[in-house]
Amino acid sequence: MIQCFVKKEYEAPFGLTQMPRLISVSRTDEKASAHPRVMHAHDDLVEIVLVRGGESRYFVGGTPYAARRGDLFIFNSRVVHDEPSGPDRPVATASLALGGLQVPGLRENALIPEQAAPVCHLSEAQTLRLGRLYDVLFDELTAGGDDGAHHLLMAILTLVQQFLAVSGAAAADANLFAQRIKDYIDRHFAEEFSLQQMADALRVSPYHLAHMCKETTGYSPLQYVLRRRIGEAQTLLITTDLPVTRIAAIVGYDNPSHFNAQFSKAVGMPPRAFRLEYVYHK
Repeated sequence: MIQCFVKKEYEAPFGLTQMPRLISVSRTDEKASAHPRVMHAHDDLVEIVLVRGGESRYFVGGTPYAARRGDLFIFNSRVVHDEPSGPDRPVATASLALGGLQVPGLRENALIPEQAAPVCHLSEAQTLRLGRLYDVLFDELTAGGDDGAHHLLMAILTLVQQFLAVSGAAAADANLFAQRIKDYIDRHFAEEFSLQQMADALRVSPYHLAHMCKETTGYSPLQYVLRRRIGEAQTLLITTDLPVTRIAAIVGYDNPSHFNAQFSKAVGMPPRAFRLEYVYHK
């Protein structure tokens, strides 16, 4: 018999004084990632995503980050993130979403400081440990064990805290002008505006605007607008019963056919098919 003993008193991870609310857990294999989750943000929840296989390039707050096995991404609420994948760059992930999170010293539904890098790279042993917990959590939740699932969430948060401390995730160097570009687009992406109008609002030349946006986000301003629109449309398709034509109008498309074409090009399937695919396979 091998017996192990607890060596210290239990302390809640991240200094939490109340248990956050587990909202969902998901697993995506490399085949399913052919239909990517495009640029979006969540107002009231945090996502913790473990990359378990494949390679891609994620954009968080407009900044590009390599995404490969062992990368742990944390998306605070209201942070725009883009998880491009596809047949040419499949990615397998495990993720969870939680709300009601209040870490001392941070705003509600933020797990890391605003200036902290949103990703750290885990060792293979750490990746396996965290991956096993995700699998147990997923199985518990799909079996109807909501109480057990919430306690498993605390175990995952404990590991995440340990891994972040070990990695010493560095603060991201914020480019203030690039942030102004992203903030402007995030506020106005559903409106019709030209590159010149955006440049005038930010008091720069269109050339400088386009150059800075491409350099810091990986996209031209118009590509960034497109991905924000499609990402917001995906969120509405997943979380509401609104008709597709209504969703198209909300995200800035007067022509539903044009919306369908742009959505299909970005995601790999039309919006109605995406809604059904998500319902059946989420």
